[in-house]
Amino acid sequence: MRDLSLRERVFGALRGGKIDKTPVTSVAGCGGTVNVDIQKAVGTYWPEAHKDAEKMARLAIAGHELTGIENVRVPFDFVIEPEVLGCDIKWGEKPDSLPSTLGHPYKTSSDLRMPENLLERGRIPVVLEAIRILKREVGETLPIASTVLAPFTLAGEIVGLTDFIIWPLTQPEKTKKFVEFCTEITIEYAKAQYEAGSHIINVADPTAGLIGPLFKDFAKPYLKRVAENLRGMKVLHICGRTDKILAEMAETGFDGLSIEVEDIAAAKSIVGEVKILGNVSSGKTLSLGKPEDVKAEARKAIHGGVNLLEPNCGISPLTPVENIKAMVEARDEYYADKC
Repeated sequence: MRDLSLRERVFGALRGGKIDKTPVTSVAGCGGTVNVDIQKAVGTYWPEAHKDAEKMARLAIAGHELTGIENVRVPFDFVIEPEVLGCDIKWGEKPDSLPSTLGHPYKTSSDLRMPENLLERGRIPVVLEAIRILKREVGETLPIASTVLAPFTLAGEIVGLTDFIIWPLTQPEKTKKFVEFCTEITIEYAKAQYEAGSHIINVADPTAGLIGPLFKDFAKPYLKRVAENLRGMKVLHICGRTDKILAEMAETGFDGLSIEVEDIAAAKSIVGEVKILGNVSSGKTLSLGKPEDVKAEARKAIHGGVNLLEPNCGISPLTPVENIKAMVEARDEYYADKC
């Protein structure tokens, strides 16, 4: 089989086509695709790059060029939608710190009002312009991924996680109203990302991983609605141990699942035709291990049948570049050994 382009390889892996080798990507996850070393190499830093479309796109491309990761992805933070919905934001002051949500203005259902001109508010125009720049610069050769917050996680951000995480038990109907509201935000913003030029939407739902069996009623129906309304390629990311909700996740309608699991082969037997993204540990192996540790974990994931080899929760800012490169090297060595 001829060598495929990076875009062909990733698209084929997600769509179930024939591929020459497993793509090495960072399509999904909570962490981004850029670390401190990449910022230094380009001379473009956070938090400025969170607010400037040209700088955001430049860093995303550098993430591919300097590590070999076979896609680009924006944005790099998780507070785009909360900021638009009126939350106070704490901006990281250093290249190794990410912005976070501080104020949580939503308390009652009467607070839920769809903002007018949603796509013109906050930093949404910056992200959409960054995607358009990526489309012009690399869209013919590289897969472009972008991130939206899933409804349950977004609801937790605007309410405050400490309060919201117990709502499904104490105020179930109120919880559903909040998640319903956030579903419309997720869909509209994701559709705009496709229109701007994104090929793959990463729907990130880390908070949903904390509610265990309640996932079925308070996250799954809304994720299904998101998936039904997104016509392009889409993946769902949930952090932590997802063993007990993996079957439910597979029924939401996404093309791929980004998960943290010990046994890829066992997970594949549960999810059927849905693709699996992972499973190199972001917080442990990539951030704290040595390149040989990364290679061992990467080879294990490929052998287990992972469809896209990825960090299991994105790339943290302090991840050594050598460790990111080691994923690509491990993939290449794995296939060279098979020849």
